[in-house]
Amino acid sequence: MRSSLFASACLLALATTACQQQDMAARKEKTEAKICAQLTEVSQALTTVAQLTPASTVGEAKEAEGALGTAITNLEASEQKLEELRTKAFQEQLKTFRSEVAQVASSKDTTLEEAAAQLKAKAQPVMAARAELSRAVECEEPGQP
Repeated sequence: MRSSLFASACLLALATTACQQQDMAARKEKTEAKICAQLTEVSQALTTVAQLTPASTVGEAKEAEGALGTAITNLEASEQKLEELRTKAFQEQLKTFRSEVAQVASSKDTTLEEAAAQLKAKAQPVMAARAELSRAVECEEPGQP
């Protein structure tokens, strides 16, 4: 009875973790795509600034500077959101792992070998989240005009 309850709890934890990982991955992917689009906007705004000539008006210069400022502000906000998402995913995995460690430690019938085997498998999502946290966003470079 106790082992089936433990197995059920483990399956529930794995299912919940998998759903959270998929949702988090989708949110990160969406934010990364947004960052790539915003990098393109920054590139376009820089091109506009670079194309100003002595014949350009003050209004054109202010408009180009404003567009560049807005593009940079939007990019910075998205980068911050992405970092928060990455950190959140790692923290959630770490919290789940700590809970699983406590659960294994509380079982008096589990041998050290069994506990090590259980925890080794349960550490994989934490290690994957840490690796994901370390990766940088990769975007295609916008074409040069």
